[in-house]
Amino acid sequence: MINQQKGIELCQILHKKLLDCGFFPALTGGLLYKEGNRKDIDIVIYRHRQNVAEFEMSDIENHLVDIGFYDFRYFGFVTKVKWKGVDVDLFNPESKGHDDGYGEEN
Repeated sequence: MINQQKGIELCQILHKKLLDCGFFPALTGGLLYKEGNRKDIDIVIYRHRQNVAEFEMSDIENHLVDIGFYDFRYFGFVTKVKWKGVDVDLFNPESKGHDDGYGEEN
């Protein structure tokens, strides 16, 4: 189980890594608005609209690998990854990818 502080820590790491690339993290999900520990970290990745026309999470995968992300599974608007053994869901609400298979995993 993961706590809110770990989610904030990850967002700070992401912000430092992605800022110069034109991307920003935003903590969301249960860690943000529910009490207690959660099973994963939910983060929206959004773009600097004047500098980045569009993106898919696969476009920034190399930056995410640099900070320890692994086991990437793409489902359109959500990308499921691991970070330090923790499950992380990365959301791109502007994704043009298909969400085939999303929700079929346990």
